[in-house]
Amino acid sequence: MKFVTLFLVASLVVLMAEPGECFLKKLWYRIKAAAKGLDQDQQDQEDLDQQQLDKRSYQSARRLFD
Repeated sequence: MKFVTLFLVASLVVLMAEPGECFLKKLWYRIKAAAKGLDQDQQDQEDLDQQQLDKRSYQSARRLFD
């Protein structure tokens, strides 16, 4: 029971300290931004790989006509 009371009091202190900015909300946005950044990095790598494959196929096809 003491733990529950301590948890509730600590929660109220934290929430009253910054009522306009919730820590969990900031944390959630940062996690989403990090995940989006990782997805973007993966997409960039896939695009680069595809460009390299296109370049190789273009060069090999060009050799056939030279």
